[in-house]
Amino acid sequence: MAEATQRGSEGPSKTVDAQLILDTAAALLERDGVEGFSMRSLSEHLGVAVTSIYWHVGGRDKLFDHLIDRLIEVMASLPATGDTPEERIVSLARAQRTALIERQHLMAIAHERDRTPSLFQSVQQTLAAELAALGITGNQAALALRSIEVHVISSALMQFSAIRSGEHEEEDASLWGDDWPDQQLVDALRSPTDYDAVFEYGLAALLASLV
Repeated sequence: MAEATQRGSEGPSKTVDAQLILDTAAALLERDGVEGFSMRSLSEHLGVAVTSIYWHVGGRDKLFDHLIDRLIEVMASLPATGDTPEERIVSLARAQRTALIERQHLMAIAHERDRTPSLFQSVQQTLAAELAALGITGNQAALALRSIEVHVISSALMQFSAIRSGEHEEEDASLWGDDWPDQQLVDALRSPTDYDAVFEYGLAALLASLV
């Protein structure tokens, strides 16, 4: 795609292309959120006129469409590595969770635009193939696939919420009381939630139920 050059009042000219614009927009979107994102802030960050951005990728809505298209490509290329179906399912689930945590604001935009099915189709098809390799098909495969996806997505949402809010906790150990028979549990609940460990525990439990 062609490049556009914008010369500021000071310093050398800056050259931008669609790739740079989209990379920068994606980073700003995840940093500032949907409400905090604007074409003006994007142009200021790039050091070019807003018209240069419009020329390459169109307006705000079109830019978001381009970002969702790129996210669909990312999801389609997530690795599913390993020697067994179980290992490949674990690999894919971990990769999908990481991708979702890193792109939560863009995920919200995709959901609002009813593009979530397209976003997850490639992951679900890979999961279905690996489940079939385990002899799991039909209704059981649908239940297993959806259980894995719900676990991945909910884990990513909880992790993202914790990153954003900082002080939020799902449990309040003080509500359990000192007379609760398992004080090791109460002590553990007083510690910050290890979302990675919770994800791995739940994923292992899901896979154990399949084999």
